[in-house]
Amino acid sequence: MWIRRRGEKGAAAVEAAIVTPMFILLIVGILEFGMFFKDYLSVASAVRAGVRTASAEPRMSTYAQHAADSVGGEGAGFARGDVQELWVYKANLADKFPIGASSFANCTTCVKFAWNGTSFAPTYSNWAAASQQACAAGPPDRVGVYLRLRHKAFTGFIFTSITIEESTVLRFEPKPSTQTCEP
Repeated sequence: MWIRRRGEKGAAAVEAAIVTPMFILLIVGILEFGMFFKDYLSVASAVRAGVRTASAEPRMSTYAQHAADSVGGEGAGFARGDVQELWVYKANLADKFPIGASSFANCTTCVKFAWNGTSFAPTYSNWAAASQQACAAGPPDRVGVYLRLRHKAFTGFIFTSITIEESTVLRFEPKPSTQTCEP
């Protein structure tokens, strides 16, 4: 048997008015960050596919375009039009940054790409395939793929956009010394 005390009329409505907005905010937050993580995982997967392709094609003139095509093919989970930067670059021996740099602010020995609506097209190229070191006898050059994407929020309640940056570096697959493998 329920006994209603005096002054408790409407208490459930007040509690619901306090809890409901917090519950809705929690659900929206879960949706927003779920979409962000989906894009982040798609970007990471696309970058890994691109660097695997580039590392398998040392001294081939199409290595960078094939890497960018791999990024585009693997990146079906994110909007390719939101890509701000896509680089295939010669990496430092000690870290993941472009040669001669300590960040991704600039790249001089690389090939840069932009999305043209149907594919990634080169916009800057200063790393010729003929200049790559890929001999089995010596240490091969390291190739990296860097991608920066602007993730737009689903609802805009928690944030409006977040920048996703990802890079991966591998060594070129060594070529036999019987083939042209060094500049």
